[in-house]
Amino acid sequence: MNARARLSIELGELMPRWDDWCALHHVTRAEGVRQLILDAVAADEPECRVNFTDVMRSFPVGEHRERLKIGLSASELHAIRRQATRCGFTANRWVVALIRAQLTHAPQFGEQEMALLAASNHALARISRSLGPVIREVDRDGAAAVAGNAHLLVELKAQIDTHLRAVSDLLRANIDRWSR
Repeated sequence: MNARARLSIELGELMPRWDDWCALHHVTRAEGVRQLILDAVAADEPECRVNFTDVMRSFPVGEHRERLKIGLSASELHAIRRQATRCGFTANRWVVALIRAQLTHAPQFGEQEMALLAASNHALARISRSLGPVIREVDRDGAAAVAGNAHLLVELKAQIDTHLRAVSDLLRANIDRWSR
């Protein structure tokens, strides 16, 4: 039988402040203590710190998947399902994306975001096709061709700027979602 290691601390008047800290960081009292102890221990043990701050560079593709069972309250599961649906994921896929985002610090896109990225790539392809004739004309005729196509170049620049803002906003929203 495994004995559970426990720590009991009398907080007295600090208890309301500790409860406020835990609420602010969305952790239980016990989880908050575990996090603080882990931070304190890791600060003095470089090998421990490396293990907890390592970032996976990518997630393994094609590797056998292992199941992890987690216990959630009904209200937690309901909240996860609502959040996952809002983001275009199933509950399981959302939890996996959350874990991968934390391990890799890389974007994890839902269905809506993938559709936006596909539309963005389509817009870039259209811009690239429009630039082809202009580039060929500039190569052939030089500066006169640039002046003759100035309106097209201004329009293409505006399209590129719109595209860059859209993708930047998408990436920022994705990073914000997973780093809360």
